Amino acid sequence: NAVLERLELIQISSERLLLVLTLKSGVMRTIFVEIPERLAADAVAQVAVVLNERLAGLTLREIRATLADRLRDAAPDTGAGELINIFIQEAGELFDMPSAAEPHGSGVVLSGTQRLAGQPEFATTERLQGLLEVTERRDLLRQALAERLGAGLTVTIGGEHQSPQLAPFTLVTAPYRSGPFAGVIGVLGPTRMPYDKIVALVDHTSRLLGELLE
Repeated sequence: NAVLERLELIQISSERLLLVLTLKSGVMRTIFVEIPERLAADAVAQVAVVLNERLAGLTLREIRATLADRLRDAAPDTGAGELINIFIQEAGELFDMPSAAEPHGSGVVLSGTQRLAGQPEFATTERLQGLLEVTERRDLLRQALAERLGAGLTVTIGGEHQSPQLAPFTLVTAPYRSGPFAGVIGVLGPTRMPYDKIVALVDHTSRLLGELLE
């Protein structure tokens, strides 16, 4: 029954947006959205306006069920239309927030699993099963993120994880906090990744979230 109050789209790189959902309860949820590099900044702004006009006040369940119908005639131009199609195709993931009802907003929001599964490190059945186990068991990620709430920017690689299920992965995290609001944002990926780019992305995003919460 979580009701959307507003959303924001923040372009943090040429390939990624940060979707910030603010619920009527005061809970905030953040999700990375992969976008085409050629997408113009004004298209992002146009889509943010359209999404707020058509989705604010609806429950997340209503949004997931009716997003395609609500946005069918919403594309102001070609670039914005491409981004709107991304939201329609990924509505089930972007607006699926089962943790919003958990005490104190302590849940884990996970997106981009299909992109991770497509990495060559998870091409074998055994490794893919390990990935599915991690993504289905939110308690593993919740514990890993909770351990990093009091830390700064953290990079944990392979066998450095306390949980053996996380050994095939790298987890890059950074906390954000403003008054009573606090959380951890991170990127889970294979041990082979562009660390400089991912670390900068996570650090920058956590700072943006802190500013948004002020």
